[in-house]
Amino acid sequence: MGDGLRASMSTWSRRTIDCFFTLNRKKPSFRGTTGTSGWYASLGRSNGNENRISRGCRNLRPTFMNAKSVISYGILSLSLSYAALGQSSFRLQNRFLPAGVDAPVFDAQGVPLAGPNYLAELWGGATSNSLAPAIIVGEGRREIVPFVSGGFFISTSDFLSVLSVPPNGWAWLEVRAWDARLGTRYEEAVARGLGGYGESPLFYAQGNNPLLGGAPEPAAWLVGLESFSLREVIPEPSVVWLLLLGLPWLFFRNARKN
Repeated sequence: MGDGLRASMSTWSRRTIDCFFTLNRKKPSFRGTTGTSGWYASLGRSNGNENRISRGCRNLRPTFMNAKSVISYGILSLSLSYAALGQSSFRLQNRFLPAGVDAPVFDAQGVPLAGPNYLAELWGGATSNSLAPAIIVGEGRREIVPFVSGGFFISTSDFLSVLSVPPNGWAWLEVRAWDARLGTRYEEAVARGLGGYGESPLFYAQGNNPLLGGAPEPAAWLVGLESFSLREVIPEPSVVWLLLLGLPWLFFRNARKN
């Protein structure tokens, strides 16, 4: 088994595979006891390396150690490990001059966003109508970052990926920003219907591989990202304002009754 594949597997699964090959070489009975007889005893007559492996195998249930289950588990571990890394990664940062990225975000009055009251998130997909929040692989969570100053935000994660696009693939991208006082997520701010949110123009960019040769490859910059502004916030009507609006109606209704 190659070093790259072994490194991607859990310690438990590697130990399981080692046990399987050790036991298979002796062709023991998997229904043996855990005492000095049975398949543990057969390991005792093996070479020193197998003795070392067999000591670690004592923690595994003999009834589970059959060829089909071990091989199936090993294949499943490898499949899940590499499937989780099979996405195209991007860096959530809207300013990096060497790559030509310089796209500050503004409020409705043209003031650059700054501080934790404003948040940004990357959305992407294989097609322009299938956008979804980018996810940090290995953690399974969205990356939502606050603005620093001057309309700029930054994330240091190299594992933020568009799940529907293969490594080093091209994705449709959109940066979304909103007023955090209207919701902790973009969808919440939109649902309020009060404005205070916005989206960048769609752009098409190539990502990187979040795990290349066993080590993270730097995420791709958001080349093609353009500046944008948030929608104007429409304040919710206060109770006093609602009462003032209702007074003429009450006056007219009472006048008709009299």
